[in-house]
Amino acid sequence: MRMKTSRFGAFYLSLFFVILYLPVLGVILYSFNASPSTAQWTGFTLDWYRVLFEDRVIAASFRISMEVAVITSIVSAIIGTASAVVAMRATAGMKRAIQGVMILPLLIPEVALGIALLVFFNSLNLPFGHFTLVASHSLFCVPYVYIMVQLRLKEIDRSILESARDLGATRWQATKTIILPLVMPSIVTASLLALAMSLDDVIISTYMSGPKTTTLPVHIFSMMRVGVTPKVNALCTLILVGMFFVVGLSQLFTKKIHKEDM
Repeated sequence: MRMKTSRFGAFYLSLFFVILYLPVLGVILYSFNASPSTAQWTGFTLDWYRVLFEDRVIAASFRISMEVAVITSIVSAIIGTASAVVAMRATAGMKRAIQGVMILPLLIPEVALGIALLVFFNSLNLPFGHFTLVASHSLFCVPYVYIMVQLRLKEIDRSILESARDLGATRWQATKTIILPLVMPSIVTASLLALAMSLDDVIISTYMSGPKTTTLPVHIFSMMRVGVTPKVNALCTLILVGMFFVVGLSQLFTKKIHKEDM
């Protein structure tokens, strides 16, 4: 009976992954299709990648997305780490308040959050561009950094911090010499996650983009309104490769954390 259950579970899991990743494999395959139509396969070619690299609009959108994502990851790492460290030393009531503020952006639907940010920045008469994109992306990336760093902080032996205080170290010195080195792998992993989430965002970026600061996902969405072309498939393939690279780096840092714990 257990063997039948195990086989059924393996079959169900395999079927789930096939259904999940088959469309992704289709996108990758048709990015090498010689035909401009995705209705039929006419041969293998790399011309669509050449056309993609010659598109200056896509290059500009990619540059804007990378600038916003890198700044967002840095800002999220600083704010999320600082909030986690403060929450570790705060009272129970203050800790619950900080956690509530951090979790709130994850509970609000992206459409509602995008509209709220649009109204807020518009009421301040701020021009929509890099600043609004970084601020809005940081709003939903900081909670992930906070959660990952907080989980790491809970694993730190408090006796180490107490020993440092007994030896005369101030809170800042203990944070700089003990806490930050121990949580640094988690900070880097969380920053890479924030980088990937910023690069992947469409809904909030649609509301926060300015006339000269269109991000790559928003540009791809506008391209798909006229149909999916092999150039779009080629662009999505490169994005998938980049995301897999970021996830791979994140996994390497996660393994590093486990090895240090062992």
